[in-house]
Amino acid sequence: HDRFALDRIERALQDEHQTSAAAPRLPRVERAENMLYAAQVNSKALERVTPYIPSSIPKERLAQQVEIALASFKAGVCVSANLTIGQFDSHANNDPDQMKLIPEFLAGIAYLIRRAEELKIRDQLVIIVQSEMGRTPNYNKGNGKDHWSIGSIMFLGRGIQGNRVLGATDEKQFQVPVDPQTLACDKEHGIRVRPEHIHTALREFAGIADHPYSKKFPLGVTEKETLRALWG
Repeated sequence: HDRFALDRIERALQDEHQTSAAAPRLPRVERAENMLYAAQVNSKALERVTPYIPSSIPKERLAQQVEIALASFKAGVCVSANLTIGQFDSHANNDPDQMKLIPEFLAGIAYLIRRAEELKIRDQLVIIVQSEMGRTPNYNKGNGKDHWSIGSIMFLGRGIQGNRVLGATDEKQFQVPVDPQTLACDKEHGIRVRPEHIHTALREFAGIADHPYSKKFPLGVTEKETLRALWG
């Protein structure tokens, strides 16, 4: 098809998808129709992505994902991406495994920042570095570390004040409560920061806290527990 025909097809698919989305249906049917629509429009989206993918792709796992994500951002067909290298679930031989993975992971983050600067989109990115869980403070019988509910997150991006560490753990690696107003540690009157506190702050930072989609998924954080000045 020529460009005119492709544009007409895309508009027709869009109209059909919007009409279909307005009708009530089971969640499974809705997901299937969304996947079908995405597949139908992806071919044209890929045309916009490929010019930003370099001819030589690095061998490192995270760097490969970085190239696809940044090319999609640059082309305007994507606004978020999850990048991962996995294998951190070290229930055995924790130290050797982690010491192999951590340098690779940090090198991937450095590569992400450098390539974003080269594509001139660095100032438009917010980078969130985290794991789904922490590791226990003690070793198990296999010299591994099991799942632990306390972890940490690193944020990088325009408008986020750097060179700060907020929160802490005690000598047993339990979370120390913080004052949501000052973000200082407060064992007596502070709150334990949970995922919903972080995501509430992220919605505010992104300017989508009042968006209808955000309203469909309330996080239940009270005004009193909202983290103030998290971004500096």
